Amino acid sequence: MDRLFWGFFFLFLNFNLTFNGASLNLLPDWIGYILLYLGCGQLLSESNLFQKPRPFCVVLGVYAAVLWLMDLLGIGANFFVVSWILGFAATCLDLYTSMLVVDAITNMEMHRNYDLCAAHLRKVWKVLAVCTVAAYILTILPALAVICILLAAITSIVFLVAVHGTRKAYHNMIAEQSKPF
Repeated sequence: MDRLFWGFFFLFLNFNLTFNGASLNLLPDWIGYILLYLGCGQLLSESNLFQKPRPFCVVLGVYAAVLWLMDLLGIGANFFVVSWILGFAATCLDLYTSMLVVDAITNMEMHRNYDLCAAHLRKVWKVLAVCTVAAYILTILPALAVICILLAAITSIVFLVAVHGTRKAYHNMIAEQSKPF
């Protein structure tokens, strides 16, 4: 569960350094996808649903690594429409992948009969998805996009807090269920 949290941490927080046209994301998304992939693999014994997001983590990780390298080298995309379409598709795939992780956590919660805060996690994910898609679509209307971007950023932090709560609940469950009677 720790790897899932840190994977989402890398995906939802961005700190960039920019110099001479090159940009360096200090928390690269591709590392987040690697951590999600490994975290899902670690939790396969809890629920088979953790297998579903893994192929998407690979595809998104490769895509994110290519973009990260292009930014690092200062190679920018000159085709706004193509970049926008690819970015939107990646954002939708990213949201779908995170939804699959939330579904797997919900399934694990049901199988273990232990509250892992999955219902709260799902609610926050839905708000995050709406805000993220709205922000991306509204990039053509900058004033509205700024509002949605701020809401998406706030919701991303709330989602990370919710994932952290699920992580703590999971560790509590493991500790409680491993105690001898």
